[in-house]
Amino acid sequence: MKKRFICTTFQVLIFSACVIFALTSCATSEETVKLARNISATDSDLNRLRNDTDRRLAELMKEDESIRKQLVNLSTSVDDNKERIKIIFGKLDELEYQLKMYFNELKNELNSLKKSGIAPGTSTTTQRPTMAAPNRDYETAYKDAFDSFQKKSYEEAIRKFSAFVESHPGTPLVPNALYWIGESYMSVKNYEKAILSFQELVDKYPKSEKVPRALLAQADAFNAVKDKKSSITVLKKVIELFPKSEEAAIAERRLRN
Repeated sequence: MKKRFICTTFQVLIFSACVIFALTSCATSEETVKLARNISATDSDLNRLRNDTDRRLAELMKEDESIRKQLVNLSTSVDDNKERIKIIFGKLDELEYQLKMYFNELKNELNSLKKSGIAPGTSTTTQRPTMAAPNRDYETAYKDAFDSFQKKSYEEAIRKFSAFVESHPGTPLVPNALYWIGESYMSVKNYEKAILSFQELVDKYPKSEKVPRALLAQADAFNAVKDKKSSITVLKKVIELFPKSEEAAIAERRLRN
C-alpha cells in the first residue's frame, strides 16, 4: 500500500514536470518578453504602493503627534481653569460673607435704634447706646490663609487654615476654612486627606452652605483614588440632601456620564 502511494505520487510529479516543460517549450519569445514586462510593471506598482503607504504613515504619525500635543495643552488648560474657578469661588465666598456681616450689623443697629426710641436719620443730642466693637482678628487670619491659596501656595494655605480652625473655633468662617483645606489637599493630590477634611466639614457643620460643594469635591477625591463606588454614593447623597441645588444638578450629570 505504501509502495503504491509512493509510486502514484512519483508519477504525478513526473507528469507535472512534463506539462511544465511542454508549456515552457511552447512559449514564444514574444510571450516571454510580455511576461517580463508584466512582472516589471507589477513590481513598479508595488514600489509605488509601498512609497505611498510610507508617506501616508508618516503623515498619520505627524497628525497623531499633533493631536497628542493638543490633548496635553487642553488638559493643562482644563487644570488652569479649575484653579481659576476655585479662586473665583473663594472670592465669591468672601463677598458673600462680607455682605452678610454688613446686613447683620445694619440689622443690629436698627434694632438698637428702635429700642432706644430714635428713628433712623433723626438728628438728636441724645446719646445712643454704644455697641461693643466685634473682634475681627479672625477675619484677618482667614484672609491671610486664603491669600496663600490664591497664590497656589497650597501647603502654606493648609497650615494657615488649620491654625485658623484651632485658634478661632467658634467663628462663622470655620466651615469655609475646612472646605479650603480640603481643596488645598486636592491641589497637591493628597486625596485621602482631602476626603477627611471634607468629611469633617460635613459632620461638624451639616447646615453650612459649603456642604454640597464639599460633597462634590469629596466625590472627585474618591474617584481620583479609584473608589468609584464611594464616589457614586456621595453624588447620590448630594442629590438626596440638596435636590434643588446647583450641586445636585452637577451630581446628576456626573452620574449620567
